Amino acid sequence: MTAKLEKIHEMYKLLNEKERVNHDILSTFGRFGLSQALRRLGLEKQQGVSALQLIISLCLFRFNGESVFGMYRKDFHALVETGKNCYYRMLNRETMDWRCLLLRMCVRFFAILRKEHAEETEQPRCYIIDDTTLEKTGVSIEGVSRVFDHVRHKCVLGFKELILAYFDGRTTIPVDFSLHREKGKESNYGLSGDERKGQFSKKRDEKNPDHARHKELDMKKTDCAVAMMQRAWKAGLRAAYALCDSWFTCEEFIHAVRAIGDGSVHFLGMGKMDNRRYYVRGFHQNVYEMISRYERTEAKKMPKYNSRYFIVNGFMGKEIVRIFFIKYGHNQNWNIIVTTDLTMGITKCFETYQIRWSIEVLAKESKQYLGLGRYQGRDFDGQIADCTLCHMTYIVLALDKRLNDYETMGALFEEQRADLMALTLWQRLLAVIKRLLDVLADMLGVTYKELSANIVCNEKMLDKYIVMAEALEEYEEAA
Repeated sequence: MTAKLEKIHEMYKLLNEKERVNHDILSTFGRFGLSQALRRLGLEKQQGVSALQLIISLCLFRFNGESVFGMYRKDFHALVETGKNCYYRMLNRETMDWRCLLLRMCVRFFAILRKEHAEETEQPRCYIIDDTTLEKTGVSIEGVSRVFDHVRHKCVLGFKELILAYFDGRTTIPVDFSLHREKGKESNYGLSGDERKGQFSKKRDEKNPDHARHKELDMKKTDCAVAMMQRAWKAGLRAAYALCDSWFTCEEFIHAVRAIGDGSVHFLGMGKMDNRRYYVRGFHQNVYEMISRYERTEAKKMPKYNSRYFIVNGFMGKEIVRIFFIKYGHNQNWNIIVTTDLTMGITKCFETYQIRWSIEVLAKESKQYLGLGRYQGRDFDGQIADCTLCHMTYIVLALDKRLNDYETMGALFEEQRADLMALTLWQRLLAVIKRLLDVLADMLGVTYKELSANIVCNEKMLDKYIVMAEALEEYEEAA
């Protein structure tokens, strides 16, 4: 069988675009200044492989949908030159403040947009709070429990991830998160005694960041959500509204939201159709009594959204609120949206609350493309690290999507994944070419550089050869 050597020139386009391939994947990470952030936060490793190299490599692994073990099994050239244990040590590092690093990336994200004049201000900036289920397979994972999955309507083994996202008028990015478990009716986390005893555990120093993250497992989600918004506000990520579903709509949470920025943040969330009472127009009434009393006289049509609505102002405990009653299309059931912004109209209410669904898209894309929740390591620190790396990668993709105007995150992910494969192919081709030239030079009794000077006789091929020769020099220096 004769090799078709004349087809080698078809690789020229790929070889000549080596710099572009590097640019597309790696330079976007470089724009976030992770190295400086790690130094300022005191998170850079004092010995061994640098934390920056490990973090970027772990993020790049996600483009190929592989774990650390999977990447080593496939032997990705130039991405796995170090031993795999250093990656696992990085994931389980007790002193690593992943929360602060993720927040720094978010701040840098918007700094880059300002520099590129890519800011959007037409829609209000919002905090969005929601939780999602991260299903696991091993009961020995530290802190794991059985949690109720509202999508599948059954209990599964795993964690609940509470996510705080920030919407700037166009893009929604993850800012902070916490992992939670559920005690269950019998306060045994849905596990048997032997399963609880078999879980991984380790002592944690109260001075280390991982101690606080582990305590959040049993904290109330509302308390964690408020703390996350306060940190985001302090970091300069200012919002006009905090959006959430009906689970968070209570007097205590609304009061905490209004305290952020001395009343600068308004609450906007779906209300519960239950028997809790609001003080409206001199009477304590539940939602059913208000519907019975005001529907016939005050309900109006909203043709733009094919809906009917009416509005009442009142008190939820001590908090003054505006309640929107909305009936969609031919639906016979009313829904309520509660806000502390008493100047808000029905159209703005409708359009602002729709922004909340972007966090559902964020969670779905993170699971579908970046493997959110797939990590099965036993150490809880590794679970926190893996979720953080997933959200960091999402932010990098969101920046690329924003600046290059991709239609969907899926299209961007596929191109970045293809570029990663091209970069790996390029590295492997260099190794093959280097070995071929070494063998040929050894047979002729010369160095491969002397051989190169003698074989470049065709001026038309000179430019193509120079591209490979320069790349070979870089490859040799790196090796």
